[in-house]
Amino acid sequence: MEWDRILLTYKQAADELKAKFENISLQFTKLEHNSPIHRVEARVKTIPSVLAKARRKNISMDEIQTQMWDIAGIRIICRFVDDIKTVVNIIKDRQDMEIVEDRDYVAQMKPSGYRGYHLLVRYPVYTVMGRREVLCEIQIRTLAMNMWAVTEHSLRYKYKGLIPEEIHRRLVRTADAAFMLDTDTNVIKDDILEAEKSNQSREDIVLDITNAIEDLSNIIEPVHVEGLYNKFVDVMGTNEFKCLEEFHNEIKVIARAYKIR
Repeated sequence: MEWDRILLTYKQAADELKAKFENISLQFTKLEHNSPIHRVEARVKTIPSVLAKARRKNISMDEIQTQMWDIAGIRIICRFVDDIKTVVNIIKDRQDMEIVEDRDYVAQMKPSGYRGYHLLVRYPVYTVMGRREVLCEIQIRTLAMNMWAVTEHSLRYKYKGLIPEEIHRRLVRTADAAFMLDTDTNVIKDDILEAEKSNQSREDIVLDITNAIEDLSNIIEPVHVEGLYNKFVDVMGTNEFKCLEEFHNEIKVIARAYKIR
């Protein structure tokens, strides 16, 4: 088989899916909504990895593309447990990919301690050789789930798949602790998002004030610019958001008077 050529099709599928999910996240952000997608990763197995798994799973060369589901993989990282279900529903509502199988390891973790939601999708790509349908595995995890999974994978690689029993028990306890963190974080999700929104609003106001003062420095006397900067420093020193908003409104009035904003 010409595996270099075949894997190009899988890479195209992975790249396209990654771009689509990143665009979904961007659309949520632009619409001033919290995006359920925090980060998207894509990877395609190497030729040695594909062949090694085929030998390990007793998959013939002719069956690799139909029986090996994870040659192309997408990993979607979410911040909150609730976001996983949101992402799953988004994918299931799409018309550009077909769900072949879904596995919910969030509700029921694996014996190893692993949690995550897996979807196997059939995705069409259009190459120079024509239309091809590619199987791709989509893993959806929280940040905590992903951190645990990466750690477990590293240990499994270190011990060649035979993790010592004591380390295995610790991994399972760590998985429980990670899920408890996810659960607790999910409970206070609204408070976290509201705090982040306030911080972002503060950053936007500070940026607008500094830009306005910089614009005014090209028009008004230096002594007045210095006065505005000094007042700005005093306002920031109070650490009071209300004072910052009041100064922001004052700066906007001055800027409008000079017709610069």
